[in-house]
Amino acid sequence: MNNNVNPHKHLQFLLDEHEKIISHIRELKDWWDQLNEKGLPKFEEMGTRVKGFRDLLAKHFVDEEREGYFKPVFDEAPGFCIMVPDFKKTHAEILCRMDDFITQLKETEHPFQSWGEALQKLEEILADLRKHEDQEIKMVQQAFNQSVSKKADIQNQ
Repeated sequence: MNNNVNPHKHLQFLLDEHEKIISHIRELKDWWDQLNEKGLPKFEEMGTRVKGFRDLLAKHFVDEEREGYFKPVFDEAPGFCIMVPDFKKTHAEILCRMDDFITQLKETEHPFQSWGEALQKLEEILADLRKHEDQEIKMVQQAFNQSVSKKADIQNQ
């Protein structure tokens, strides 16, 4: 392992990526809240906007799965590598749910009785996404803390 690699840099990159995702979610929410206040639901445009978010999320997931964000952490605490298959499964499930939602929004006869019902479905997907991302951040923090603890033990010997 290259000892000059700063794992904090990768952690910051992970946090920056999560901030991009959160920012995109905020933009979506602001947009749909404005339409909701005006009583102007735009299901097809919502599908297009959610698709843009889905593409950002897919790239984020691919980067994670390649261990791009997590590689320095896994190098320091390899035991956490076993969690990657679970993350891949969750990533696929979230993207599949988003794809189904986007398809429904763009159908001529969409299945939603109201704008609120469509928003509720998206909120459910986003809640699961937040839960997943929180789990990832906790895992990274645990691995980092474990690495720091091991280094401190080595230095104290």
